[in-house]
Amino acid sequence: MKCLLWAAAGLLIAGIIFAACASTAEPTVEPEAPDGGPLASIAALSAQITLVYATPVGGVEVEGPDDYVGIVKQAWNIVNAEYVRGNFNGVDWDAVYDEYVIKAEDLNSSEELWILLAELIRELKDDHSRFVPPENMGAQFGIETRSDAEPLPATGIVIWPGPSREDEYLFIWDVCQLSSAASAGIVRGDIITAIDGDPVEKEGEDFSQDDRYGAVFGSGGDQVTLTVWQGPDQETVDITLALGGVGDCPYRYYGLVYADPRIGYIRVPDFDGDADFEILESIKDMETEQPLDGLIVDVRHNPGGNPDNSVAVFTEGIVGTVGKLRENEQRTIYRIRGPVEWNETTPVVVLTDGSSHSAADYFPAAMRELGRATIVGMNSAGNTEGITSWILADGTLIRLAVSTMALNDGTILEGVGVTPDVIAPLGTWGLKQEPFDAQIQVGIDILLEQIGQ
Repeated sequence: MKCLLWAAAGLLIAGIIFAACASTAEPTVEPEAPDGGPLASIAALSAQITLVYATPVGGVEVEGPDDYVGIVKQAWNIVNAEYVRGNFNGVDWDAVYDEYVIKAEDLNSSEELWILLAELIRELKDDHSRFVPPENMGAQFGIETRSDAEPLPATGIVIWPGPSREDEYLFIWDVCQLSSAASAGIVRGDIITAIDGDPVEKEGEDFSQDDRYGAVFGSGGDQVTLTVWQGPDQETVDITLALGGVGDCPYRYYGLVYADPRIGYIRVPDFDGDADFEILESIKDMETEQPLDGLIVDVRHNPGGNPDNSVAVFTEGIVGTVGKLRENEQRTIYRIRGPVEWNETTPVVVLTDGSSHSAADYFPAAMRELGRATIVGMNSAGNTEGITSWILADGTLIRLAVSTMALNDGTILEGVGVTPDVIAPLGTWGLKQEPFDAQIQVGIDILLEQIGQ
């Protein structure tokens, strides 16, 4: 008998999880899941940042032009010593010093200093490196925080960490089932074309932060009107959503997607915390009755964390090196240390897309480099630079790329990502494909071929 079974993790269940099968068999896998949703992914991304306090927390009082010049010199020296690339992306960094010190001598306020520091770091033309003024400290990753630590009222739409770079539209990746969005009939795979009447716009490879933020938290007030396209044969509709508390948000989930042979599926929303434990426990639960014949590990829309222990569930060995791309700089061997927690033989497919960032670049890279998985989907984000943040003398902050990954053959993934073994575009309506979205189905088909079915 062939059938499709889903099992969900704890109370945080995706709205599309189901049991679609010729028999009446009930899903038996019901593990606990940590609190999740957009903010959990943000926490995972935040955890990747290392802070270096070059000065006392909060900084020192800035009193005049000499201090402005000193802080500009401090910022230049940090970049000069620590930036990942010795060629500074083709910029004459010594000439930058001369130019910006002269500019600093004419500054009259901290606000002017912060503008100049932002311009200084932008000279690198590196999207990962930036100056952070005080007003942006709480919104470093595009999400506002509140002093009482309570979540912002939201629509219940989940799009973090944003659309994949290959996406033509602003897709709704998931919907929290206890939310105004779910009550209004918005579902996974719907497309947002406007927010409060303003058309959604793509900027280069991404959509604007205002659009991504507005879809989740609104653009001011206690409600937001989204223009939504819900199917190829439908007209767009305006749906007004009240902002409020949300719950039952899809996060970690897993289950069988094919019963004979037994193919399992695990959604890994981030590599933070005990991700490796969650992966292994999910596998154990799916293997309660008998071993899996194949497994899909989904790291699409995964913002990162620490992948090493998760890779060690499946394999071990030397993947490449990590460090600066500078002459005479020593690089560290990137080794996945065992013992392997599961096995090294059961066929594995890893799903990636243009929003598989950082650790979700490293994970598929390591799995393929060590011969453990077939990669399916679209290129991962290519966000492989390690970031360290330095606190400047006035308490402001520089985020700076200080290292990057190279595979064993010297291939650099930064800006390119892991190119899948099997390219599988999601397409305009791929998230709505039944019973599984288009990329999951390709993964199933590949495993069936590898297993010999």
